[in-house]
Amino acid sequence: MADNKWLHTMEVYDRYEKEIARLRAEKPLIFPTTEERKNEIIAETKKILGYREDLVPVIHNVEELQKHDFGTYTVTQLRYETWDNFFGCASFYLPKGEDKVPMVFQLCGHGDDGRMTRSYVMMAHKLASAGTAVVIPDNIGQGDRQDEEKANHNFCHTPFYCGISLQGMIVMETHAVVKYMIEHPRVDKDRIGACGNSGGGTLSLFAAALMPEITVLSASGYPCDFSYILMKERRHCCCNLLPGIAKGPEMWEMLSTFAPKPMLLEQGKFDDLIPIDLAQRNARKVQNTYIQLGANENFEFEFTQEKHSWTESDVLVISKFLTKHLGIPFDESIPSDEVIEKRSEFHVDILDRSLTTAETAEVITGIAMPEDIQLWDIFKPRYNGKIIAPDEIVSDIGRGDVMRILAQFECTVRGYEDN
Repeated sequence: MADNKWLHTMEVYDRYEKEIARLRAEKPLIFPTTEERKNEIIAETKKILGYREDLVPVIHNVEELQKHDFGTYTVTQLRYETWDNFFGCASFYLPKGEDKVPMVFQLCGHGDDGRMTRSYVMMAHKLASAGTAVVIPDNIGQGDRQDEEKANHNFCHTPFYCGISLQGMIVMETHAVVKYMIEHPRVDKDRIGACGNSGGGTLSLFAAALMPEITVLSASGYPCDFSYILMKERRHCCCNLLPGIAKGPEMWEMLSTFAPKPMLLEQGKFDDLIPIDLAQRNARKVQNTYIQLGANENFEFEFTQEKHSWTESDVLVISKFLTKHLGIPFDESIPSDEVIEKRSEFHVDILDRSLTTAETAEVITGIAMPEDIQLWDIFKPRYNGKIIAPDEIVSDIGRGDVMRILAQFECTVRGYEDN
């Protein structure tokens, strides 16, 4: 006997598969090799994120907390406000001396340890030992800013109700940190790098398009195709949801706006989240922009024999690239045991004094979200133009709440329109 609810659920999934494919097929192939086209991509990127210049915060009330000495450099833990009563934190690695130094922003991916993740600390140590200042901020709702329920990040959909996005808040806040930190008297503002993996690779993608202060960039563990990421039939973290992205620019277009400045795209060959073939396809498209601009020497694509998370081999590939283009020597043999062992001492108290992410989204936009609003109330799943009710479909087919997954698809194809 046929199960009509299962059948209808499959019809709805099929509709979204075809809709996303249709929108992708309708995109014209326009290379971002002119300032006009680059500016169009940047404007489209801001729209997708809900990035608004009037909402970009100004870092204030900065406190320098515990400070550790590691011989050739120091590490200071910073606590600051981004938007009023919304607190952030960062580890600031600064080489000793008086000379101007380059600065690298390490952009964190998902993980409970945030900026204290072993591989991030290893990378910062390599760079700081070579003579580069390094800033590792904890993203909104991650690291020391993560609550037990992960409601400040993974499950925070309030920004979408307010007409922005969680990733947009992360990008705006990170841009504010970049603007603030490069004003440090020891920093050479002409040599500013950024790198990130996984969720940090996502952030690096947007930094390429929206943070002109950065002069050299590496992105890993994310660059491929938006259509691949957003068609995954499972619950996404809210930072991975980009309203209307199926009608917006692809990853390679956003990354290409960074040309002709030096860029490394790096990928683990055995990454189980981002297939190497899609990473290579994305890299091929980005490289074309560099070639057309006569700057192919500034573009590199490298893969390691690794999985998703950074290992020492990833750290070495990326740090070599950054130091080369920041104009400083690099010694890959420098041991990092001491700082890795001390990283647990870098904790900063944040949560007991800060507004939540949801509260901050409401404050900065002036829009309050009613209680008991779900993601599918914001991005209403549709079939043949009709809004779908939860009782019309199977609630879970083995990969989580189907209404949530369909709402993610709706977010991808429609965005804020008509919701």
